[in-house]
Amino acid sequence: MNISHTSTAARMTWGPFYPAITVVLATLLLTSCVASEDSGDETSSDNASPNKNGTSSEGSGPVASATTTGTELGDKLDVDITSLGRTDDGKALLEISVTNNGDIKAYTNRYFTAHSRFGGILSTGMGVTLIDTKNGKRYFSLMRDDNDSCLCSSWDGESILEKGDTLDFWVAYPEPPKDVDRMTVTTPITPDIVDVPLSSSINMKRNFEDIPTKEPKILDLTSIQEDLDGDSSRSDTGDETSIMLSSDVLFDTNESKLTSKANKSLTRVAKEIDSSSSTTVRIDGYTDSTGNDSINKPLSKDRADSVRKKLEELVTRSGVTFETAGHGSSDPVADNSTEEGKAKNRRVTVTFTK
Repeated sequence: MNISHTSTAARMTWGPFYPAITVVLATLLLTSCVASEDSGDETSSDNASPNKNGTSSEGSGPVASATTTGTELGDKLDVDITSLGRTDDGKALLEISVTNNGDIKAYTNRYFTAHSRFGGILSTGMGVTLIDTKNGKRYFSLMRDDNDSCLCSSWDGESILEKGDTLDFWVAYPEPPKDVDRMTVTTPITPDIVDVPLSSSINMKRNFEDIPTKEPKILDLTSIQEDLDGDSSRSDTGDETSIMLSSDVLFDTNESKLTSKANKSLTRVAKEIDSSSSTTVRIDGYTDSTGNDSINKPLSKDRADSVRKKLEELVTRSGVTFETAGHGSSDPVADNSTEEGKAKNRRVTVTFTK
């Protein structure tokens, strides 16, 4: 490998701290600058493996960047997105350049690689995902069908970046819908790199078109919010909304008759249903693990039915049907060994399309 000490492109703008929504592999204290600019539709690379050098791509510079400081990997790592584009064979190709501008060695394989149980291959990029904010989807790297490695750069041995060294690597993903022209790139060591342009085509000099891959992994992007009053929380996944209502607010202990406090919460839910396009609303009742399900399951079903009756009164839009089910103590969302966890598990969930 060739090593040089050329610095990366200058950062253009300082941005606020954005918490990464990937699962962080270590506790990181981050300060960041994120830059983004449009680039041409074509980029190229002759390398099938990561390069340790001072340049990243034949392009004029990165299309987006992030800097992380004060991590276990090093005191200043610069992550540049050199290109993101669609390939001719229906994939998305991401090219990344990581430069160590700090004073200590950076062991990048700890975060950007994973061991395969076939041949001990180190595959880069498995911790890097793409987010389609337009459609609420997260894209994971394509996985080879013949082993446990991703369709991405790989090398044998560690990748240690000395001060001034740069590591270039690429990762292939399922192709997003044609109307998506920008994506967010998440890494385990930086804040999310937002608004990265997705080129309509990319000049790809890689021979992986005929490599068989496993079923693409694309998950709905879920956001969870808790109400300030503590009586509800909500989960938005793709085109579906689930509102979790606390049974402690809706009902007295071991009762299925709605309390006077329930009306406020259910009125808010009814307004959301009226504003949605949903024709079917699903209502599910749950309890904590106290007692047994011979009692808990009928109680949870009765509570779901009480919520259904009230929502039928409050929802003004025609053509909406309601389905109910009681699950007892199954499917807990919190630890039943704590009082706080039990309180979260005592809930009625109302789910409908947006």
